[in-house]
Amino acid sequence: MPERRVALVTGSSRGLGRAIALSLAADHNVVVHYRRRPDQAEDTVAELRGLGARAIAVAAELEDPDALAHLVTATVEEFGRIDTFIANGAAGAFLPIIKAQRHHTYRTLQTIVSSFVDLIRLLDPHLSDGGRIVAISGTDSRFAVSDHGLIGAAKAALESLVRNLAVELGPRQITVNAVSPGSFHSESLDLAMETGVDGIADRVLSSIPLGRFADPSEIAAVVAFLCSPPAGYVTGTTITVDGGMAAGGGPWASLQLESLARADARTARNP
Repeated sequence: MPERRVALVTGSSRGLGRAIALSLAADHNVVVHYRRRPDQAEDTVAELRGLGARAIAVAAELEDPDALAHLVTATVEEFGRIDTFIANGAAGAFLPIIKAQRHHTYRTLQTIVSSFVDLIRLLDPHLSDGGRIVAISGTDSRFAVSDHGLIGAAKAALESLVRNLAVELGPRQITVNAVSPGSFHSESLDLAMETGVDGIADRVLSSIPLGRFADPSEIAAVVAFLCSPPAGYVTGTTITVDGGMAAGGGPWASLQLESLARADARTARNP
């Protein structure tokens, strides 16, 4: 029986990260990274162990270089190496760019871009030849999505880093790719539906040719494929998993204009 590989998945205590961790459990031991909810992280660890994987949970703030170093050290101390790195964890400011302050920009780029670069550097001495790196991007990297300007810029930078790393790490047969999900069932989606434009769910759904939101497991399955031996010749690319939304452009422009109008109205009421 082949030896299990070792995966580090950031932001994997819940949501898409959790689905990705579970999708790797068939042939990976997994490090579950989280920020603030140890109960959710331990639940994910328990489920991974139930699937036959060794798993541990490690807390770390992605903005903190010392915490990132601890995350890598804990991974190596437990498993001795790293074969698969999934950069899923992200955080940032959801607001129009023209409303953003310097600290909003700084935190968004630190959490999404700087943490990725730092972790790649820290993991490199322990990363097995033939390893796999997958970064989770998003439709906001290519489209003007309301209140996602800073996050979209960070995700676009992530995709650029993926292309460059594919070249740098190619001689070691390490593949580096990104996956760009469309709308999928999550706490963030539920919140957007509750606080966004009236009828936003219907408008987003109408722009998806498949006519439904994704289940996180469907996106996780694409990530798992990129981490598998049959994907060994796929590198330096971004795979879109959005039910066809990008093919038609999506509803983003009109939603962004409406978001700006709402922001202006709030400013007028509370100068």
